[in-house]
Amino acid sequence: NDWEFVPRWGVVIGVVEHIKNQDLASAGRGQIYIPYPRSARPHLSYVVKAKGDPLALIAPIRSELRALDKDLAISKVRPLTEYVKRAVAPRSFTALLSGIFGGLALLLATVGIYGVVSYSVNQRTHEIGIRTALGAQPRHVVKLVIAKGVLLTATGAGLGLVAALALTRLMSGLLFGISATDPVTFAAVALLLVGVALLANYIPARRATKVDPMIALRCE
Repeated sequence: NDWEFVPRWGVVIGVVEHIKNQDLASAGRGQIYIPYPRSARPHLSYVVKAKGDPLALIAPIRSELRALDKDLAISKVRPLTEYVKRAVAPRSFTALLSGIFGGLALLLATVGIYGVVSYSVNQRTHEIGIRTALGAQPRHVVKLVIAKGVLLTATGAGLGLVAALALTRLMSGLLFGISATDPVTFAAVALLLVGVALLANYIPARRATKVDPMIALRCE
């Protein structure tokens, strides 16, 4: 029990912010800072604030501590960043795998959206030919096709965002210092998919408007 080293009485001289010294995922227990002369702990930890490369200070720190007491056993001298990396290593690996699979899913979704929307527009070549034969301007036809495609894409993106927001609680334990519902990430992914859908609508629609109306009418 760590509390056995705490004196029975003392004077409180200040209150500081709580820190996580064991695990970044848990809140941790209550903590008390005790002056070294009143602590009977068998081991101590020192934290040194450094400028520049902290690894360059390891040798001077060892020399200073040996100057104080040559019998001190010094171990685990490493930068604080290494402790943090070790603490988050399991979750970092899980997050990396999740990111890879998420990227593949995003790539497949992008290719799938482009293929499906492009095929759907190509199927409307006969309709586009009729509109062109009746005097519709190419820009009006393209605008009409894109408007319908954007409506469908926006509906799908909205449903996807709602589902993603509902599932983010499963990833909250893998994140530190950022929110699981990061608006920038959600907006970037949604805009990417909408942009792909716009291209998938615009390219075949633009190509169809350049086809001879008589040829388009015979496509059936």
